[in-house]
Amino acid sequence: MAEFTFKTREQTEPIGEKLRLARQAQGASLEKIAKKLQIRREYLLALENEEYSHLPSGLYGRKFLKEYCRYLHLNAKKIIALTPFAEEKTGDNPFSQKILRKRKFFVFPKIIRNLLLILLFLICLLYLFFYFRHLITPPKLVVDYPDKNLVTTELSLKIKGKSEPETEIKINSTSIMSDQDGNFSQEIKLKRGLNDLTISAKKKYGQESVIQRQILVENDYGQTQ
Repeated sequence: MAEFTFKTREQTEPIGEKLRLARQAQGASLEKIAKKLQIRREYLLALENEEYSHLPSGLYGRKFLKEYCRYLHLNAKKIIALTPFAEEKTGDNPFSQKILRKRKFFVFPKIIRNLLLILLFLICLLYLFFYFRHLITPPKLVVDYPDKNLVTTELSLKIKGKSEPETEIKINSTSIMSDQDGNFSQEIKLKRGLNDLTISAKKKYGQESVIQRQILVENDYGQTQ
């Protein structure tokens, strides 16, 4: 007695027909789905008609079918297994991977990595060069008053000037205060005759800037004592 093999509808129903029925069950048109998936209507129609030769060559046809199945809530893996796309191997093709591992974005060729390391090293050297140069270079020093070779009859004088912040200011080896911007002002006593003034500014580890002034103090009759 002959044995009969009964096939379910899922086994006998063509893939294209399954796609079409699923779409019609959702009440969606090809135009709507094409716009949603950004796949040309002609390609979706080719999938429903099982005209796989009308699809783009390579992996695009498989991708279109997979996206279409997902939209229709169908098992893409099972459906692809019943199509010619099942014979395509995608594991070794980098274009078949939709999401690349994050670490691959940070892999640089060895030469680029070495160049970046060299550039970073040079930047550090340049920074250290300017840093130590700033430390050892004599600070700027400006004496606004008195001018050179001042002649006066006063026995006191207010010296005004400016240097860089955080420098030590001295007048004739006596330290004076300066504000946070480096401005200083100091009144000193003079003697009759020629007075030599030495104004200096020095950083903690740097060299010293020096400005000298000579001030002549005359008596009321225009004669020195």
